[in-house]
Amino acid sequence: MKLLKPLNLLFLFLMICCTKSKSSSSNNPNHFNINQKSKDCKSTFQFGKVNLCIPQITGMYNIINNPESRDYIQSKNFPGNTFVAYYVNKELYKNLQVLWEDQFDDFFQIYVTNSNENRDVDISYFTEVNKDYLNKYLTSADWETLKKKLENINEHNVFERPVIIESYSLSKNSMQYITLVTIKKENTSKNMIAIGNMFIVKNHLFFSTYNKFYRNPNSIKEAKKKNNELMNRILNVNE
Repeated sequence: MKLLKPLNLLFLFLMICCTKSKSSSSNNPNHFNINQKSKDCKSTFQFGKVNLCIPQITGMYNIINNPESRDYIQSKNFPGNTFVAYYVNKELYKNLQVLWEDQFDDFFQIYVTNSNENRDVDISYFTEVNKDYLNKYLTSADWETLKKKLENINEHNVFERPVIIESYSLSKNSMQYITLVTIKKENTSKNMIAIGNMFIVKNHLFFSTYNKFYRNPNSIKEAKKKNNELMNRILNVNE
């Protein structure tokens, strides 16, 4: 199977968003249905033939269509991608005006690549991806191109080359990668854990990322546990 072109943005696209960007892109409001009566779905997102259930998650708040956060979220969107959900914790939810600052710890996004909307995929796609494709990509000259795109969206930040430290699968319809990256800004630097997820719902491909600052060796375990809780919730309501 030929790898879908947007894969090279999978885990690096939204590792950290620190500064206001000049770029802007709007989600298509026709994709969203916020008037759900299901006890599991707070809203749904229409992607091709699939209505992805976007559930309520205990302790997290989906701010994708919140007037206070919408502009910021879309300023961090890669052209050709659309955000499906953007969950933050209670602390950030109570103080959304700091979105333009470096406040991002413990947040989770779901997104799609628009060109995949009418493409069918199956789990054989994961086999192709798992043939060291991501590692090869991150050690190739293509990384410099992506690095420029990341630094254009996240002004004043310098992204070091990420390192993939673990890959695993929560289910036959999903694949997970844990990456570490250092982001430098002026005279400071921060280490970020980004757990990227690919998952298939009714033969359509979705992406998500959970992000957490690295503070100590337990940070990776904590991030993996939180990502798995979030992803299991998403996968279970979309069976």
